[in-house]
Amino acid sequence: MTSTSRRPRRHDPDRKERIVESALTVLARAGVAGITHRAIAEAADVPLGSITYHFATLDDIVHLAFKTHVERLATRFEDRLSACEPGEDLIECIVLAVTDDLAAHPEELAVTYELYGDAVRRSVTKRITQEWMERAEDALAQHFDRATARLLDVVIEGVMVHMSIAQQPIPTDAVRALLTTAANAGTAAS
Repeated sequence: MTSTSRRPRRHDPDRKERIVESALTVLARAGVAGITHRAIAEAADVPLGSITYHFATLDDIVHLAFKTHVERLATRFEDRLSACEPGEDLIECIVLAVTDDLAAHPEELAVTYELYGDAVRRSVTKRITQEWMERAEDALAQHFDRATARLLDVVIEGVMVHMSIAQQPIPTDAVRALLTTAANAGTAAS
């Protein structure tokens, strides 16, 4: 009788988080349409069975990955805007939030647009997307009236779309000009 040696179990307390991180990587590369248990397992370097052990469905993984993504984006944006000192150039602070925090990560941009596309089809993703929009608007409303904060948020989202698909990046001066115009228009309308 031959004995087969079993591979020792790998102590991996962060496996679930690594699976979620890998799901974000796969979402950025292949989108919601291309995400599979197998692709996530390969990216996470875990056995396929680990995926189904930690998550009942693929939708559960995608949902948690999107929630994780939104939490990171929103927290980064909130931190940047809350660090703006009174009297500081608020537009410059927002420009940095857009150019240095949001647009500087192409993989995150790809996941964001997968989030938006999925939100059109699924209410659970729509709620996650709504949370991101509300948190971004609330961060802006620390410095502007609510209508201006909403207008700035819409402009930021539009700038992000253009930055993610433009063949040439939008210069920082152009981002600053768009945000200044929106802030002035919002304030004038209020």
